[in-house]
Amino acid sequence: MNNNTAERVYPPNQLKPLNESDCIQLPINFIHDLAQADCLRSLLDKIACWLSQVFQAERVSITLYDRPNFLKLYSISGNQAIPLDFKLPIQNTFVGRVFSTATLRICDDVTLFEELDCQMLAQNGMGSCMDVPLIHNGNCLGTLNVADHAKFHYTEQQAIFLQCLANWIALNIKLHLQVQEMQKLTSTDELTGTFNRRMFTQQSNHNMSLFSNANTPFSMGILDIDYFKTLNDFYGHQAGDYVLQQMCECIQTYLSEHDFLARIGGEEFAIILPTHSAKDAIKRFKQIRAAIEDLKIPYLEEIICFTVSIGVAEAHATDLSAETVLKRADKALSQAKQAGRNRVHLDMPIYKI
Repeated sequence: MNNNTAERVYPPNQLKPLNESDCIQLPINFIHDLAQADCLRSLLDKIACWLSQVFQAERVSITLYDRPNFLKLYSISGNQAIPLDFKLPIQNTFVGRVFSTATLRICDDVTLFEELDCQMLAQNGMGSCMDVPLIHNGNCLGTLNVADHAKFHYTEQQAIFLQCLANWIALNIKLHLQVQEMQKLTSTDELTGTFNRRMFTQQSNHNMSLFSNANTPFSMGILDIDYFKTLNDFYGHQAGDYVLQQMCECIQTYLSEHDFLARIGGEEFAIILPTHSAKDAIKRFKQIRAAIEDLKIPYLEEIICFTVSIGVAEAHATDLSAETVLKRADKALSQAKQAGRNRVHLDMPIYKI
């Protein structure tokens, strides 16, 4: 137990059933719902919802490791003291200490702690909380947290119960994370981290369906690095790979979360801009072209500069499929190269009378 009388700490070896007859009782629908979860977000939402009932908690939340030094809040049930998707620093937070030490902790009075999450809970009416690590094969994936408006609310028996549940839940989370990683591997380009051609085909077909059924516009751009073979031959293929990576990072800064970037060939990339007319798309693609021209990429003792050509097409009623839009954008790309490269060219559809 911690010297701080407002905090209790339970290492894993302390949190064992008090005797062999101890058991956990859960609603059948809880088990059923978890088995039906089709993605990680759905799983976490269901867990948070059910645990708020099982523990009669004012608040239940789940965090997962997001990136160095941060935990991401994925699901909440009840009190919204800490908003969804909030990135909690691992340093100087109560939940961060639970994650770092892989040890369950009970905060009996959140008002006595200066840590960020405790202060946020206190400011929103919470009195106490219990945070437990989600451990799988010795690795801490994140934390499971329950809170109540009353101080000194949680018991050692509840701590045992929650840790046992967390161990089982961690296995479920790990399985969904593995599925998520497999889906990522099959949908992204290994070198650049952008989507691959398979995902581009799916996305372009989806946008074409929206256009055909609801007249929702979209534009497509095909981007190709000018004289990429010469660049590879002069600097080497590793430099060429690095250029592709740096270029994609640059492009992403000009795209919204709804836009789509995919590598569809060696140095050829496709960009889909949903809801964009040709006029708006051309403006965006000109910004991307200019930004790439201004790039100065340090590599070993060299500075690499290069340009791109972009062909653009907006979906029109004359297009029979997404493939037709792609062919028109590819035609515009060829015209941009023929006109001298380092430019954006728009293909206009031919209307049959």
